[in-house]
Amino acid sequence: MNVIKYHKIEHKSACIVAGSAPNVFKEQISLPALLLKQEAALHNIDWMQRFANHSKVLLAPHAKTSMTPWLLQAQLAAGAWGLTVATPYQAYIAAEAGARHIILANQLVGAANIEIISSLLAAGIEIFVFVDNADNAITLSQAFAGRNQLLPVLIELGGVAGRCGCRDNQQALALAQQIAPLPGLALAGISFYEGAVAHDDNSNNIKRFIQQAAALAKALFRQQLLQYKQMVLSGAGSAWYDIVAQELNRATLPDDMLVVLRPGCYVSHDHGIYQQAQLLVQQRCGLANRLGPPLQNALEIAAYIQSLPEDGLAIIACGKRDVAFDAGLPAVVAVYRAGNILTTLATPSSTFRIMDQHCFWHYPPQLKPQVGDIVLLVTSHPCLTFDKWRSLWLTDNNYNLLQQLPTFF
Repeated sequence: MNVIKYHKIEHKSACIVAGSAPNVFKEQISLPALLLKQEAALHNIDWMQRFANHSKVLLAPHAKTSMTPWLLQAQLAAGAWGLTVATPYQAYIAAEAGARHIILANQLVGAANIEIISSLLAAGIEIFVFVDNADNAITLSQAFAGRNQLLPVLIELGGVAGRCGCRDNQQALALAQQIAPLPGLALAGISFYEGAVAHDDNSNNIKRFIQQAAALAKALFRQQLLQYKQMVLSGAGSAWYDIVAQELNRATLPDDMLVVLRPGCYVSHDHGIYQQAQLLVQQRCGLANRLGPPLQNALEIAAYIQSLPEDGLAIIACGKRDVAFDAGLPAVVAVYRAGNILTTLATPSSTFRIMDQHCFWHYPPQLKPQVGDIVLLVTSHPCLTFDKWRSLWLTDNNYNLLQQLPTFF
């Protein structure tokens, strides 16, 4: 009987070739591979924490961006008050990473999901849950009162034709009055996501929405409808966090109301939509320009050129299974050959078509690529790159491989 011997491969960028001082360009790992540059990631974490500290707000970074415990723990260690999640499963991962304050930035629906949150409450984790519907509130009341637990809830404020959330303050106040007598629930405050009502760089529209949320929070306070031990007003994604902080600081909120921002994509930043958003932040916000070097892209894909079928056309061995493509296609920033850099591109060179496992690239005419060259690509919208990988590689600035970091999507 023949026994086939093979490498145990646990993820698609596994280390296959043994050797000391592993490096991306020594071809010791299976490519494509997702790379996280340690120095840039830690810089971004420190930058956003200092922004929050100077703005006198708390930070609960959105864990859904990376779902990488190493990054979540680094964010908490830097001073984050807690973590934000989108699902009960993510809440479990956040708690495992060490978060003791968690915002479930979504409605809690379904018996199994309720059970997960109940178990985390029982373990001493403080979890705030969004609510925008009386029937959902009644269901949650029955579930948590039946367990002799108290679930703090945040009424979500949305916008017309937007995502979830009460459509105006009147509807939200009515819901607050319905929640007040329900056992097992305690209304803790207001939540919102300004990105759901932003369709362009109309900062005045964003400001009005934030002011509306602040007015609602103050109305709930005046009417004594906030019943939890801690009052919370929470908003902000990764594009408008400066305006959220600015407007809520101007809103003369109750002194003991926590203002909690929830950006997530800053942790890796990108070379696409969030790079453009951050440039707008720097134009609007003086503080953002006083915090030292700006956010840096920390996420790259290493992949081989696998085919040169026509003059000027290279096919890169990565695709939709490896990299985000919803907010712009990946772009090449460097080419390496035989372990040495062949060229860096001052302006990222965009690919023009992407398939499941292939990326089409019209390379610059001065390049003479070869099959087997390794390219580095940068991406837009990091959330949808992280979630394609069970494991990523932490590297230094010379692309030495420091550690494998598991993800939990």
